[in-house]
Amino acid sequence: MRKGIKKIALGKTFLPQEFTLGLPEPQTEITVWLHGAGAPIDVTYRHAMVCAAPLVMSIGFDRGKAPDTNGTRGLSLQYCERESQHLLGEIGLELKSTITVDESDFLLFEPYNSTNYCISKLRIGIHYLFHAYEHWRRDNTNGIKMTFLERRAAMVMFITPHPIVLASVGTRENGNLFPMNLLGDLGNGYFGFGLRTERVVGDLIKRAGHCAVSYMPLSHGAVAYQLAHNHTKQSIDWNQLPFETMQSTAYQIPVPVFAPRVREVEIKAVRALGSHCLFVGRVVHDEKHSDSLGFCSIHGFYQAWRLKGRDRSAVNDSLAVDELSKWGRIHPLGEQNEAMKMAAEGRRSEA
Repeated sequence: MRKGIKKIALGKTFLPQEFTLGLPEPQTEITVWLHGAGAPIDVTYRHAMVCAAPLVMSIGFDRGKAPDTNGTRGLSLQYCERESQHLLGEIGLELKSTITVDESDFLLFEPYNSTNYCISKLRIGIHYLFHAYEHWRRDNTNGIKMTFLERRAAMVMFITPHPIVLASVGTRENGNLFPMNLLGDLGNGYFGFGLRTERVVGDLIKRAGHCAVSYMPLSHGAVAYQLAHNHTKQSIDWNQLPFETMQSTAYQIPVPVFAPRVREVEIKAVRALGSHCLFVGRVVHDEKHSDSLGFCSIHGFYQAWRLKGRDRSAVNDSLAVDELSKWGRIHPLGEQNEAMKMAAEGRRSEA
């Protein structure tokens, strides 16, 4: 009954909050602009969400070139559709601290306001009511306590497609491989990612001082969810993985043979922020093996925008691809059409 009420109230915006799909890597749908310090600055490929509670985002700049905010507030991020430059969301930024590594400054911000323009105010208000009710009825946050503002800001940040990757560390004799998706480029060859503070994999990467980040094709998306439990393990039995591995070029770390892109990262700075620990690394080797569509996640509000003007069958097909890539099964409303078959096989398509 609850699902029926939601479907009637939310219409085509009744979609999973985490929506998965296949897109080229790096993504080219969204541009992110930093406003409030003179001319807008394109930070699309130099910003990342690195902690959930408190919600922290990092933006990288050349050392000494960061904009002067004339205080802790005054800057904002605007998320725009690249082709039309239509504004889809905005986050007001409050500067908290700075990390300096070599010739780069990484500014750490928390949100002080957030606005989402992907769907109408009426629809988004209904969504927020349902979210509040679900949060009250059942706590499914896995111990992460985010404020309402932080949850809304995270929804805006996930307008930008976030790749879901497999990070690996160590060797086949003593190593681990696990999924993550709080990550992003920070400019000047630097890369940032956040890992849960209490999980053992963060300590593994700290001790090793480097790791490999393997991007995933849409066809293998379900693997990421199957390996989520590896976050709590010191090491894994590599022979039990549902795929073959190969050695990375720079550090000889085991990585999936199906990875369309592998980036090897030297850790340069680590900082505990709250629910997550921030790792700032320098990319020492970046190798692309194929042009397969990359497995990534966006927020359901942005997917509703992407499907604007499409009929219900297009919505159902997108739901089916999401189910297939997450769990290896077809959504009951979807049909196994040719586009979905191509997505499942990892070939470039319009899925």
